Amino acid sequence: MRKFLLFLMIVLSAKFTYAQSSVYTLLQGGANLGFSNEGYKGAFNGYHLHFIFGKNFNESAFLGLGIGNEKFQGDYQTNDPHQDDQKVYKYEFNTFPIFIDGRLPIGYFNDASRIGLLANAGYAPGIGPAYDKGALFKAGFFYLHDGMSKTKFTASLAYGYQQLTKNAFRKDFQHQSFHLTVGLMLK
Repeated sequence: MRKFLLFLMIVLSAKFTYAQSSVYTLLQGGANLGFSNEGYKGAFNGYHLHFIFGKNFNESAFLGLGIGNEKFQGDYQTNDPHQDDQKVYKYEFNTFPIFIDGRLPIGYFNDASRIGLLANAGYAPGIGPAYDKGALFKAGFFYLHDGMSKTKFTASLAYGYQQLTKNAFRKDFQHQSFHLTVGLMLK
């Protein structure tokens, strides 16, 4: 099912991207740098890859639907000194986020470069034993470099919150991280 949805999104984006300029496709990837895991010592690092397809509102705003894969791995231990179990545990799972992507340009460096605000909100369903589930939210800044072709370079820095509720651990992680991302936007 996941492969079918990915194939369908790619086919539809290719069709609409070249048919009109009011839509955009964004392929991006980057690093997750974890810094906090409420109630636990340790944070999870990893990487992410996203595919976003959406509406370009005359270069003044972008609103899209995204899917992707995010990897989280690291060690954790309880923060409670009175807890009997003080072992260090390993965490290594993926998420399959489905999210709304919003981008709002707020300033220009020159005719071809601009910066703006971005926000993502969504949910990662538990689609298999190697995937965790939970709500997600990201907010930050993006840079977009418009060249002469339809392919544009983009980079972003965002704060991310990811709820990780893997049933095997019977834990509910409230993970926070920074996300460094680079990508290509097709308009």
